Amino acid sequence: MPALAVPTCEFSPGGDNAGGWTYDGNGTIAFHQTITINRVLGGGTDALVGASVYLPDLSVGGIPGGPYTLTPLTSTISIRNQSGTVTYLSGILGSGDLVPIGTTALTYTDFQMDITNITINNIIGSDVLAAIANMNEPGLDFDLTFHGAPSSGFKWMLDNYEPGNDGFSGSMTVEDIPEPATICLFGFGALSLIRRKNNKKTQIA
Repeated sequence: MPALAVPTCEFSPGGDNAGGWTYDGNGTIAFHQTITINRVLGGGTDALVGASVYLPDLSVGGIPGGPYTLTPLTSTISIRNQSGTVTYLSGILGSGDLVPIGTTALTYTDFQMDITNITINNIIGSDVLAAIANMNEPGLDFDLTFHGAPSSGFKWMLDNYEPGNDGFSGSMTVEDIPEPATICLFGFGALSLIRRKNNKKTQIA
C-alpha cells in the first residue's frame, strides 16, 4: 500500500433499504443499489458526497470450506448521480478474497489495484475526481465489510448454503503515488499518520 494512500470515498447503503446485501444461499451476493457516498478524503464537503455507488453482484468461490474468493458477475463498478443518469467514475472491478470473521466478513483485503481502466467525468467539480484523473496510472483499492450474517457465522452461512442479508460499509482508496497537486490534498492525512507513528515510538522508548 502506498504511503500516501488514504480513503478516497467511503460508502454504505442509504435511502429506504434496511439492508445492503443479500446472499441467495447458492453462491451469489447481490446488492441493493441505493448505496451512497458518505465521506471523501476524510470529510464531507466534496461534491461527490451524496452520489451513488453501483456495485456488481459477486459470485462466491471456495464453497464449502474456503479459502473464499469473489468474482464480479459483471465487471463494471461506477459512481453516478442520485438518479443514476450521469456517470462520474467508471472502472473494472477485479476478483478478490472473502474472509469470514464471526457474523461479519471482510472482502478485497489485499492492498492492490482492484479497480482499473478508470474513466472520469468530472462535471461536478469534485476535488477527489480531479485527483484520481491526475494520477500517473489511475487505480483504486476497493474494500467491503459485510455485517449481520446469521448468528452461526458468515462461514456457516456459506458452507451450509443458507441465505442471508444485512448491511455493509466500503471504500475506494487511491492506489498510486499521487502527483504533487494530489499530495497537497492528502497531506493532512499523511502528517497525521506520521505523528501517530512517532507517538508510538516515543511510548515504546
